[in-house]
Amino acid sequence: MAPTPRITRDTVLARSREALHCEVDGDTVFMSIANGMYYAIDSIGTRIWALLEAPRRPADLCDLLVREYDVPARQCEDDVLAFLHELASFDLVQVVNDPAPSSQIARELP
Repeated sequence: MAPTPRITRDTVLARSREALHCEVDGDTVFMSIANGMYYAIDSIGTRIWALLEAPRRPADLCDLLVREYDVPARQCEDDVLAFLHELASFDLVQVVNDPAPSSQIARELP
């Protein structure tokens, strides 16, 4: 397993192509091809996973999540960064080397 990348609020991340996933009763279950392990995340993690279908910055994820859920912005950022770091440690997300301009990313949010 590669070292976990440093993730900040401005790091652009996307789903790893190595992770197989499916949704089961609002949660998401993964199988990492890279390490042969299974993982599961809850409904909020599933929402973040859905948003990572296109490359996104944690800051953009938090902007949307704060509007969707009753959570303070700072807590959301701390929790999202910790969650993304955990996903990266299991090779389920990856840093995108050629990020889109942040204004384009913000326009693409559903």
